[in-house]
Amino acid sequence: MNARTTLTAAFLLLLPGLAAAKPAGDEPHPSPQADEQYRRDARKLMKHLYDANPAKFEVLMEMRENNPQEFRAVMKKMLDEKKASGFGAHASHAENQKRRERREDFRDALNDHLAARGKDKARTHDQLLELAEEIFQAKQERRQEKIDALRQELQRLEAEVAEREENREALIEDFVTLKVKAAESRGL
Repeated sequence: MNARTTLTAAFLLLLPGLAAAKPAGDEPHPSPQADEQYRRDARKLMKHLYDANPAKFEVLMEMRENNPQEFRAVMKKMLDEKKASGFGAHASHAENQKRRERREDFRDALNDHLAARGKDKARTHDQLLELAEEIFQAKQERRQEKIDALRQELQRLEAEVAEREENREALIEDFVTLKVKAAESRGL
């Protein structure tokens, strides 16, 4: 065997190991469903910005074109902030179904109450009160979940502000350097 054949054979034997190797610093890829959900939420956010804040939309589109990595980081941060306020929140199919059933039950009970006479009127009124209690409680739970999410987001933002304050000088210098390089690359 000559050196070239030996080298080729060694490379071919190493190839499966190299293909399976995970480079340092790589994070696991999100599931296809999570990736698709991110894209849906990002499109929804961009449409919202296009309608509500065209200037910010234009800046993001330019960033997307000139610095895709920074664009993705900014989008992730914006989506995290929006999710805390309920933007793009997706109730599960089961939750939506349960909510629909409660509304239908209440409508049916209301119709029964309107058609009832005598003692049945009091019984159907009690049913309405019970169903209204369930609806009220479910709404309170959803509101509490939003409050909890907002508290978590507030804590995250406070920690981020504190960390950025500690690294203020370096972040400002990095920002200026990045903008200068971006402007130079565009030939300005």
